Amino acid sequence: MTHRLLDAAPPLGGRWAEVADAALEMGDEVGALRAAQAYTRAMPNDVQAWTWLAAVQAMLGQHEAALKSLEPWILDRPGDGGLQFRAGRCLYSLGRPRQAEMAFRRALAVDPVDALAWEGLSACLTFETGGPELLQLEKARIQADGKLNNHQRGILSYALSKAYRDTGDLDVAAIRVTEGAAFIRDGKPFDVNMHESAIEGIVGDYKLKCVEAGMESGVPDTRPVMIIAPPESGVEWLATVLSADPSAGALVRTNGLLWLSSARLGDRGAAAMSPVENINGRSGVSAEIVKQYLRQAEDVLATPEQDRWRRIIDPTSVSEMVAGVFGMCLPMAKLVRITRNVRDLAWSIYRTRYRRARHWTYHPDDIARVLACHNTLADHWQAVFGNRMITVRYEDMLAEPRETAHRVARFVGVDADIAGAEAWLRAEHFKSSPVGVHAEAEGRFEPLQAALERSALI
Repeated sequence: MTHRLLDAAPPLGGRWAEVADAALEMGDEVGALRAAQAYTRAMPNDVQAWTWLAAVQAMLGQHEAALKSLEPWILDRPGDGGLQFRAGRCLYSLGRPRQAEMAFRRALAVDPVDALAWEGLSACLTFETGGPELLQLEKARIQADGKLNNHQRGILSYALSKAYRDTGDLDVAAIRVTEGAAFIRDGKPFDVNMHESAIEGIVGDYKLKCVEAGMESGVPDTRPVMIIAPPESGVEWLATVLSADPSAGALVRTNGLLWLSSARLGDRGAAAMSPVENINGRSGVSAEIVKQYLRQAEDVLATPEQDRWRRIIDPTSVSEMVAGVFGMCLPMAKLVRITRNVRDLAWSIYRTRYRRARHWTYHPDDIARVLACHNTLADHWQAVFGNRMITVRYEDMLAEPRETAHRVARFVGVDADIAGAEAWLRAEHFKSSPVGVHAEAEGRFEPLQAALERSALI
């Protein structure tokens, strides 16, 4: 219905923001981008229209375009902290941390307790014990009481946890993680029971025989590659490495393109797939899903230099949930699974503040139960798809980045030498979360340890 509204293009003015918001809620960044563009056309002199456009462009990984959308308004309104903050995020994502730092500092000059600006600045800095930034951040945490809501206070606590990891005060850092998680989780509990029921339903629906039958009507397109991985397992690193090949493009981790394209299946899953591709000239369900998915992926990835890709790397955060649809609709496409030591994985997730839709990451039991669900599904897909799926360990990516990249690149069909060179250049990525990172939690790890044991993960 959102796309029908976009196609009709009624004169909505500022209400295009509501359409963009609805699209984002569904995980349809492409629809949100179209709505934001309609907003700028309808109200070209409204700063909010361009802010919306920049926000969606950034979600799609189009950080250079987002920065260009913001720059005229930053020049016009240098005292707007929100614009400075958004520009800082774009600059940081573009690998320009010093310029990003300046933008975040300008945002904090407007509002010294801006939690998001502090979060951005903390990523740009290495804090020092007794340093001015650490003292200012602690002051902001104290001043936040009464000024910020619990979610914002949680963001400040996570920024402080990073600061104290920098200074080596690991116990204080762990305290701030626990504090930040409690703040953010307040009012946003995650229904793990419902999630577990959904996983059981997917496993029951996508049985081997059913999937094999569905694959007979699938689309023989070898371009897509899906990476199945939990957060904090190096998935963004691997997607970037594989897409270093000029003929390969990588979608952003937050994309929900396949999830949205397969929504027509509803709760019927594999049973809804038509075994016949053409009935009276009409395509079957699998062809329609693939057509929409690839069209939107190409729209997102299109550049002046490249409008068609030999490989499309998809590291979507809901990969384990949609891998059945992916494997069945695209019977010649490959899947890559990443695993990691579960203690390191659980702590890395717990100590991270996520921007979008990860409410299960703020409680030890939620983390353990969702990771158990992830393993259940990933194991199931390995059994169903067999040699179409390769497994790689986080620890191998860290210890032997070039060799690991070679192996995965050859499997998925991108240039192994280019991938290996990119892996070597980006090996520093793993320094912030090395093997054995859970030890930094010291005694604060006990709740996670107990939760992992209850879920039979250790």
